[in-house]
Amino acid sequence: MPEGTTAGAAGGRVARTGIALVHEGEYIVPAPGSEAHLSDAGHAVNYHFPVEMHVLGSLPDAEAGTVADLVLDRIVRELGSRL
Repeated sequence: MPEGTTAGAAGGRVARTGIALVHEGEYIVPAPGSEAHLSDAGHAVNYHFPVEMHVLGSLPDAEAGTVADLVLDRIVRELGSRL
């Protein structure tokens, strides 16, 4: 079992963010505050999804910030191209 997880018949708490293998019939419940929000802006429906990014490694803070900015810019550009 990956480090940072607990498991049991009733489920468990995930202590560290990571990729999950989910099996058919299992339920995933978001942490409070992490769910998508739906707002009505007239005739448009807008979905808002919180995104949290962690840059791991031995980069200096300034370089880690540059990497995070680059990734976020690419995500925004890709999502914008799908409108």
